[in-house]
Amino acid sequence: MLLLAGTVLGCWLVQRRHRYLPWVAASYALVGLALAWQTLMLPADMHRWAVVTGVMYLFGAWCFARGIAGYYGVSAHPRLGLAIGAVVIAAMYHYSQVLPDVWIRLYWLNAGLGLLQLLPAPHILRLRPATGWLERAMYWSYVLFAINTSIRPLLSLALGSMDEGARAFASYWQMMLATTLFFVLLFALLLLANTVRDALSALRIERNLDPLTNLLNRRAFREAAEALLHDGPGLGPWTLLIGDIDHFKRVNDTWGHARGDYVLQSVAKALTQQVRTSDLVARFGGEEFVLLLRTDLASAESIAQRIRTQLSDDRNLLPEGERMTISFGIAPIADLSELSAALSHADGLLYQAKQAGRDRVHVARGERMDAAAVP
Repeated sequence: MLLLAGTVLGCWLVQRRHRYLPWVAASYALVGLALAWQTLMLPADMHRWAVVTGVMYLFGAWCFARGIAGYYGVSAHPRLGLAIGAVVIAAMYHYSQVLPDVWIRLYWLNAGLGLLQLLPAPHILRLRPATGWLERAMYWSYVLFAINTSIRPLLSLALGSMDEGARAFASYWQMMLATTLFFVLLFALLLLANTVRDALSALRIERNLDPLTNLLNRRAFREAAEALLHDGPGLGPWTLLIGDIDHFKRVNDTWGHARGDYVLQSVAKALTQQVRTSDLVARFGGEEFVLLLRTDLASAESIAQRIRTQLSDDRNLLPEGERMTISFGIAPIADLSELSAALSHADGLLYQAKQAGRDRVHVARGERMDAAAVP
């Protein structure tokens, strides 16, 4: 358990964003030290140190619950945990120092450990359903471990006398060590597997998203577009839109880059508001945005006009109520083989819209490219 605690702590040192890992490491360390201490001490001395080791077990159990709660983003209820711990410690003191009774002491301790471990369980089920078999397996291994901890003393009924020096107590102790080791190893493997999966997922998101606007970047757009267009006409029609903010350099030069960043974020928000979640929206760099819509040219033009109007009517984007405008080029695309050509086609239409005075939408009409100018 101490080795596992060091492994989990090492993972946290590599990935500091996973703040639940130190709590799990602390849990393994506390329980491991308590187990080692009790395993090495004479059976007759166990009741003398029962309160101390009980505190280590209980705090270790709450650290375990805190780690689980941190992974799922819920509360471990520290006040309730403190109340449970205080009641259990009082009972352990009474049944170790005043009226020694190992069976009742074990019942109180294990019941308290199980309750502490299960503190975040209801919130986890209610607030965040498990995603994927790895996470489900981790959750249920944690629940089963807590239940197993709670009912362990009941097994002593079948073992006979539970005095510290009795053979039955040795059997119980070995059984407790074996089940603890099994669940701890299982949970550690599942936790580390989920942590690695989450880290890879976070890296993938960082790789694919533009950090300022949270839109797809150029590379991620191409990968997603290739996946969507793989089946070609069977899922179409498809349309590509390329939009470019008019006079964006002037925004940065006149009001600063902070205002420019705000404008880019506002444009990204307007784009995502006007399309479906299944459509692709990307920032290709600078002030240029690209959209892949599952619709025809007429509908795509209507969407572009709504975006243009929404941004133009928003007088909070630029100081002193100045209007911010955007121009679009729109081209059809039939399948994956036309992706590069369609991007070039839409880019050419965007250039025409800029040359024609900006704040307008130019749409391809078959082989002929007409301007849908907006005053």
